[in-house]
Amino acid sequence: MKKYFTFPLLTLLLSLSAAAQKLQVEVEYVTVDPSADKPVIFYTPDRKLTWDDFKGKPAPASEAAAITNAGFGFKMLFKSENNTATLHLTVDCTFAVSDSWVKHNRKTPYILNHEQHHFDLAYLYTMQFVHNLRVAKYTMKDYSKVLEKIYTQSQQELTAAQTAYDTETKNSQLTAKQAIWDKKIDDELTAYLKQ
Repeated sequence: MKKYFTFPLLTLLLSLSAAAQKLQVEVEYVTVDPSADKPVIFYTPDRKLTWDDFKGKPAPASEAAAITNAGFGFKMLFKSENNTATLHLTVDCTFAVSDSWVKHNRKTPYILNHEQHHFDLAYLYTMQFVHNLRVAKYTMKDYSKVLEKIYTQSQQELTAAQTAYDTETKNSQLTAKQAIWDKKIDDELTAYLKQ
């Protein structure tokens, strides 16, 4: 699961008067990042995973048939104009191609469905993260702490959901439980996309 956040050096911020400036926050979900340092697939609802996307080396000792490394992150950029500072946050949800793998004898549509739902869960929690960023209250003095708190909480919630998914389905081995989770995730995704 991807866990990152970027707090670039903000030398420009040193010249800003924190007490005098107003802070405006913009949050944008992105599906491309030219600065990505490794091969990733950005989540878009119409693009489903295929086994060709899993380029990582399988862990022979692992009981898992496949591993999906998916998660969310954000980058931020500050700009200042007319006594107003703007914090622009870009959020993405990605599947790490080289960190995701499948054992050669386990490439079935059923297991791929399970892995796709890991990616879908990551997206749903990414969108909750975006929502939380948009409704948060920020000041020049506390924006960094607010961002870190929202990010940490959102990552914990995603990790808990992914763990529950694998535990309750026994990594897709319990077909009835897998069907319940498939419906739950698909229904949540459909409801979100209708918004």
